[in-house]
Amino acid sequence: MRRNSHGARPAALVALLTLAVSLLAPAGVAHGGAIEAQELREQSEDPTEITFSLRVNAPAGLESATLIYKVLNPDGNVGGIGAGTFAPGAETDVTFMLETRGAQRYIPVGSILVYHWELVDREGDSLDTREREFVFLDGRYNWRQKTEGETTVFWYGNNENNALAAFGAARDSLASTGALLETEVPYPVRIIVYHSDAAGEMARRPRGSIFEEQILTGGQRVAPDLVLVFAADLDIVRHEIAHIVTHVAGDGPFTSLPSWVDEGVAVYVQTRPGLRYTEALEAGVNTDTTLSLRSMQSTSNRVEQVNLFYGQSFGTVEFLIDEFGRERLAELFRVHFEGSAMDEALLEVYGFDQNGLYNAWREAQGLQPLALATPASASYTPQLEATRAPLGIPTPAAAAAAASPPEENRESDGTADLEAPVAGAPESGSGSAAGLAVGAGTLLVVILLGGGALMLLRRGRGEAASQ
Repeated sequence: MRRNSHGARPAALVALLTLAVSLLAPAGVAHGGAIEAQELREQSEDPTEITFSLRVNAPAGLESATLIYKVLNPDGNVGGIGAGTFAPGAETDVTFMLETRGAQRYIPVGSILVYHWELVDREGDSLDTREREFVFLDGRYNWRQKTEGETTVFWYGNNENNALAAFGAARDSLASTGALLETEVPYPVRIIVYHSDAAGEMARRPRGSIFEEQILTGGQRVAPDLVLVFAADLDIVRHEIAHIVTHVAGDGPFTSLPSWVDEGVAVYVQTRPGLRYTEALEAGVNTDTTLSLRSMQSTSNRVEQVNLFYGQSFGTVEFLIDEFGRERLAELFRVHFEGSAMDEALLEVYGFDQNGLYNAWREAQGLQPLALATPASASYTPQLEATRAPLGIPTPAAAAAAASPPEENRESDGTADLEAPVAGAPESGSGSAAGLAVGAGTLLVVILLGGGALMLLRRGRGEAASQ
């Protein structure tokens, strides 16, 4: 009896055509359903690290687990990747520890992070978890919060009265500094209130052991939208919040404010400048030991000059407002934001540069003007202690120097960079050649398989006709 092969040949034909279609399918398509992830968590024992974890069920065993994270920042998000650690087996816990306060990275308490995991098993199946967003808070304390409008304050313990007072001072500073500079902050602002300088020491941005031993840090603006407060002094809150407004008003895409005008405005919007600053300024004027504005592009790290620096910065800004009006100060910030260096902006708005302003201020204090040299280039990129952004985000001036700045910067924690190529960017020669070779090979296989399938179909029809 002759075996009937009519059913076998169509089945072979279907198999060949299915293989051909699969070869034409896009590369990297995940085989869903093989990996399960649950219990995604993030926690911090203190301000120095964040531990990310999840529970994974992968029957084939997990090959890799990669954390993809970014810190949200109004000036540009900063991202990073890290390889999770796990044990072999179908079920395992995956963890990754992210250092937040070290020599190479500073992620302040109060930062908003977004992250997801990329999981791959030993058979090539993959799973990307959904993105999770959270506020990084100091795990030593149980935090509470209040939000009103675009302002949020966080506190813990029995510190509610101080926190709510800081909340009010922050909103007042946003309004008063905004009115002074004719500027509105276009994003939400967060304030993290600690009980004391000692309680927040681990969260503070390091500035050097000698400086820290002799200068108490009552507060820090550690990101464009984030302020840490360590002392129950509302003028500290007003001062640090003012830096948020000066940054929006004066730090343009190609310019950064000199510290004397940044700090001068921040002291000006306090309810009072502070006795230490006024006494230091008075002593500097009496002994004719004031600082030239060109030496005040960045905040002084010399302990003996700190109070004079802040006092003279305040005195200079106060002089500009008293002599020429608030409107011109707002105009100075606008011109600087639009790209003019401070000397050029001063000349356009007031008719003198930084040397001319310093001498005009000196004469107002009863001091003789000085013969000061003007540098060949009047462009500065100050390094401002109070306004440095976390995680090495480029300053506006540094960012402008890059020919094609990326949408977000990435850090690596010992794994390969997973960032995809920029859409529309030309590929390298080797990459293009490899792509063409793979495409040509795939097309050849499809043609051969398709030809074989047609031959089987014709033979089957011929045999059926002969019977």
